[in-house]
Amino acid sequence: MKKISIGTTVAIAALTAAVTVSLTYLYAMDRFNTKIADVNERQAMYAKLNEIDQKVRRDAVGELDETAIKDGICAGYVAGLGDANAKYLSAETYRIYLQGDPEKSIGPGIRTMQDEDGNMEVIEVLTGSAAEAAGMKKGDVILAIDGKKVIRLTYGEALTRLDGAEGSQVSFRVLRTTEVPKKDEEGNETGTETKTEVLDFQIIRKEYTSRSVYWEKVNGNVAHIMVRSFTDATKEEMQEIMSQLQAEEICGIVLDLRGCASGSVENMVSAAKWFLSAGNAARYVDSSGEITVEYTAGSGQLGLPVSVLVDNTTYGAAEVLAADIRDGKAGTLVGGVTAGGASRQDTIQLSDGSALILTVGYYVDAEGNSLYGSGVTPDRDVSLTEEEKAQLLRGALSAEEDSQLQTAITTLIEKGAAVSQVPGVVYEEETSSQQESSSESSQQAEDVDSEK
Repeated sequence: MKKISIGTTVAIAALTAAVTVSLTYLYAMDRFNTKIADVNERQAMYAKLNEIDQKVRRDAVGELDETAIKDGICAGYVAGLGDANAKYLSAETYRIYLQGDPEKSIGPGIRTMQDEDGNMEVIEVLTGSAAEAAGMKKGDVILAIDGKKVIRLTYGEALTRLDGAEGSQVSFRVLRTTEVPKKDEEGNETGTETKTEVLDFQIIRKEYTSRSVYWEKVNGNVAHIMVRSFTDATKEEMQEIMSQLQAEEICGIVLDLRGCASGSVENMVSAAKWFLSAGNAARYVDSSGEITVEYTAGSGQLGLPVSVLVDNTTYGAAEVLAADIRDGKAGTLVGGVTAGGASRQDTIQLSDGSALILTVGYYVDAEGNSLYGSGVTPDRDVSLTEEEKAQLLRGALSAEEDSQLQTAITTLIEKGAAVSQVPGVVYEEETSSQQESSSESSQQAEDVDSEK
């Protein structure tokens, strides 16, 4: 083996040191320049705020509320992030937030959708709610809340005005359209006509209960499970449904996540254990690019074929579930691309008692692809018309007319499910034809007997 001289060794060491110093210098300069740019931007921001402050204190009339100004500046900073999930909570708001019970819902007790005019259509009045007691009905259109016209607000802002402290009052101006009998001059009914009236409601907010999971039997023996949100109660409600299904002759399940846009990933993992494969159920990537496993799941014990319905109203925790089911080969996704809003938020308390709700990560699928922004793509792309979407939101789209649901049932058949009413077959007409045939046979038999 050829020996290296001491001089060569020293030269190599010196060269290595020089390269290291050069690389370190370049990295340090890059970091320095970045920091300087950040400092300059911050100085410009502070200078602008100082200029505004000076102008206001010199020229503005009226008393200045220093706390309100400070909270407004902080709220504006967070709003400038462009993240709808990020929020600034003043010390008082955060105190109320901490005292709130996440298992309680306080408000009028209605579910709404935005209609084509920008107002709020009531699609459900919950049983036992304050709205029901006041006389509000499904189909009512809310024109104003507490004197503020809904069309002048964003729909999201209008929604935030519904719920509030227990015992507080909220007022609604409502347009109600009904069909009433139409009569001629003699008082005989000749059909119906549309009657519209504007009504005012004063409602005292109170606690109301709304289930997060519902189910129905469709196509004879398919369980159609609809998840509205993942709340603290979802796990118990899902357990109740699964117990009911054991007593039913169910051949497969369609898990409907359309319209499921709220709830936590933690609640999702505990409530959806029947649909999750063993492994990492929730992973997110943080600002440094590091992927963290937040929750894991055991293997589900369902033993039935599963299809999952998703669309652009499937959001957050529901998207994480959809990706888990797809990646774990636990079911077939049918519908449209999801909303792309699966992000993780932390609540960070500040030194003065206020707090930040800040997005600190984006959830990813099994391959590390971010669900935020891109959403989850279904295995079968099936679209509803705009009218069908509106009917679905109102709960007025029948199972037979729901092409996404029927396609999901078809995928169950492809997996071996013995569906008793195959999509596309009109069983009522067959039954009617059979009855007519039977009636004709009976009549023919009677004719033969009479001839005898």
